Amino acid sequence: MIAQTETSSAIPASSDEKRQWWLFCLLIGLLKVVLLVLDPLPKMFIGDSACYISTALVGWIPDDRSYFYGFVIRWVSLATGSLTSLLLLQCVIGAATAILLAHICRSTFGLSARVSYVLGFICALDPLQLVWERYVMTETISLFLYVAVLHYAFRYLKGRRLRDLAFVQGLAILVLGFRMSYLLLVQISAVFLPIVAFAPLLWTAWRNRRDPQPERWRSLKVAFGHGLASIALMFLLHGGYRQLNGLLCGREPAYLYATGLHLLAFWAPVVTPADATDPRLAEIIGQGEEFEIKDLTARNRQRFDPDYLVDRWQQAEPDISDASQIAKETALRALRRAPLQVLGLAAQTFAQYWNLKDLRSYASIDLGHHDLTSEQRDVLSEYFHFATDGWIVGAPPTLLQHFFLNCWPYCYFVLLSPLLGLWAVYVARDKQIALLLLLHLSIILGVTFTFTVAPSLRYLQPASLLTLLTVALCLRAYLDGRSLKEVAISQR
Repeated sequence: MIAQTETSSAIPASSDEKRQWWLFCLLIGLLKVVLLVLDPLPKMFIGDSACYISTALVGWIPDDRSYFYGFVIRWVSLATGSLTSLLLLQCVIGAATAILLAHICRSTFGLSARVSYVLGFICALDPLQLVWERYVMTETISLFLYVAVLHYAFRYLKGRRLRDLAFVQGLAILVLGFRMSYLLLVQISAVFLPIVAFAPLLWTAWRNRRDPQPERWRSLKVAFGHGLASIALMFLLHGGYRQLNGLLCGREPAYLYATGLHLLAFWAPVVTPADATDPRLAEIIGQGEEFEIKDLTARNRQRFDPDYLVDRWQQAEPDISDASQIAKETALRALRRAPLQVLGLAAQTFAQYWNLKDLRSYASIDLGHHDLTSEQRDVLSEYFHFATDGWIVGAPPTLLQHFFLNCWPYCYFVLLSPLLGLWAVYVARDKQIALLLLLHLSIILGVTFTFTVAPSLRYLQPASLLTLLTVALCLRAYLDGRSLKEVAISQR
């Protein structure tokens, strides 16, 4: 059973360490500024970037993406008439992510200041994070908010305070507002975080037979209260988000309005006509040979290309809400009928990462797979004073793009990070934190393999940060073990 994690007090900081801390923050900031000077131009990933810019210009809420980022563009770039201000903000936020990671390593994990700062610099130069600071994309802001969620989750594990649990839930809904791919992780964590926090306390209470029965039941009641509060907060905040989304869109409350269409494309090779809840969709699926429905590599085309699965279905059912709902019902019926086949698709997606030729090809696609149209170039020029020829596909990579394209060895380390997470659970002193990191790693990678249409390095971004934190825990365990050996030798 998991041993109870000690509640660590704040590490006392000397005046020298405070100066070192501020020097570290300054150097991280300078590093980001230098990289911005070397690679200063904004980058677009169409159509995500186009959706966010449309939100900024006219308040349009996309059917299949979170929308908070579009309003950030409105407030930061539309007001100044330049995307450079957005890049500056994302550089500051990227620096804050690295600084917060170093703070976690120092104050929560108890690593030395020097080791914490080194890990902070590695985070600041993480190729799976760095390139997105130049893109009109949600990755940089959502990752910082996710690190903040982890920070307060660790605090909750240490102190079991409801205030920290409330911060976790509040920050989590902000994360979803920027990137909905965290949804399953947020929902599962709302249930399991109190369980992980109270498991050692409950185990100790029930093993100690000397304690009176009411005392043991009191621990269980407190744990149950925290679990209930966490789930209630999740339903309250998520319900509010769904209501707001529905209000802005003039529709029924929902997280997104095209989730079913995505699921249908994700699992298209598994879907059969018998799974369809509408005869029109059943007929389209039955014609699947015409548009390569069984081809694993055609799933992106099933979602977005003309005359493929989703396009044919939307022609048959023009109402987006009804089309998505029927598609979702069909995909879930396929999941219930053949769960192992759906898991097989996830396994095949995972296997695609290990084909280096394919991985490099998909990494290039991650950086942009459509050139800008003349209308999009005109919008950028008129509203943001950004003149561009719109050339994206096949354009020479910039400094940070080149760094990203050549990070494939590190990508494999991230893919295998759950093994490191298992080791951390075994060796780390803070086993609750190690278990939480392993849970998050497993969910993020599982979602990436199950709900994507191709091996994407972009979706590994949060897993990369979790990998760094797991490395930090293992380092702490190694340094603790070395210190114990030195003490034992000195006492001989």
